[in-house]
Amino acid sequence: MKKIAIFQRDLGMGGIQKSLVNLLNVIDYKKYEVDLYLFSYDNFFKESLPNELNIIYLKPLPYISRFIFFSILKMFHPYKIDKKYDLAIDYNSYDQGCALACLSVDAKEYISWVHNDVLREKNNDIKYRILHFFFQSKFSYFTKYVCVSQGLIEPFKKVNSISHNHFVVIPNLVLSEEVIDKSREKTSFSVDKSKYNLVSVGRLVFQKGYDILIQDMKEIIKKRKDIHLYIIGDGNQRKKLERMVKFEKLDSYITFLGSQSNPFQYETLMDGFVLESRYEGQGIAFLEAKVLDLDLIIPSHLKNYIDDVEFTDDVCKKILSLKKKKKKKYHSLEDYNSKIVKKINQLFQE
Repeated sequence: MKKIAIFQRDLGMGGIQKSLVNLLNVIDYKKYEVDLYLFSYDNFFKESLPNELNIIYLKPLPYISRFIFFSILKMFHPYKIDKKYDLAIDYNSYDQGCALACLSVDAKEYISWVHNDVLREKNNDIKYRILHFFFQSKFSYFTKYVCVSQGLIEPFKKVNSISHNHFVVIPNLVLSEEVIDKSREKTSFSVDKSKYNLVSVGRLVFQKGYDILIQDMKEIIKKRKDIHLYIIGDGNQRKKLERMVKFEKLDSYITFLGSQSNPFQYETLMDGFVLESRYEGQGIAFLEAKVLDLDLIIPSHLKNYIDDVEFTDDVCKKILSLKKKKKKKYHSLEDYNSKIVKKINQLFQE
């Protein structure tokens, strides 16, 4: 039986955490023994984890370690894991501690999982730019890289000066049955069915472009009053975005629902899903919306990160043209998921 170690900072609410939980739920535990190393007890997805999984908690590094060069941390870090593995995976790819612990084990192969366009992230996010300055050297220690979409490979190689081609593309899984089951759970929440109801799900951070979406809604409402946008999620820009909505007098057209343990019982009541991120890795939220047969409004600048969806050059024009469906039907994404499971098994068996 092959032994696999996976390192992730936490299982709090987030796209990376959700993609990991989905992956953990399709692993054949008769073939693989999997240890998941976490650095925080923040475990939003605890009930979704398979029983066969071994969870081990490690002490996180102090905050100041973020601003120490990785090569120096590697000489003095506290992690000593004696168990031998066939694969050691840093699923986080951002955190110093995850990489240090991952590279400290005796493994035949070391894998870094890449979730985002690091070139755009570096150009757009000063915080990431600073952190990357200190942890960039860690990537040279890994033997293979897994990217969640094809469009992430070249930016990653350029930013991190990686010359070899040990890259694999494995998109994010979507547990369609779970999405459908949760969408059927009862809720007291309701929407005005006479309106075209839009939803967007994600962290309320600069990357996700909710400020752009709010400005687009301002223009849309000038021409069409029967539109309402619901935003599910939370983040450091929430108060700023709420002030923006109030300033633009859009309170009657945009509602913030905050983080929801089951967003699907809300989404299933909607007509369309809109995503206006400045850049992406490969968003799970839009795939989950696809399962629920929502209209997908995705801008063309994201086409390098997302497959099997129609894109639009004009989000406002697209939304203005949409009509409510008479009936929606669920989509299992069976072919999509089966191809990914095959790729995961190939990665584990190599």
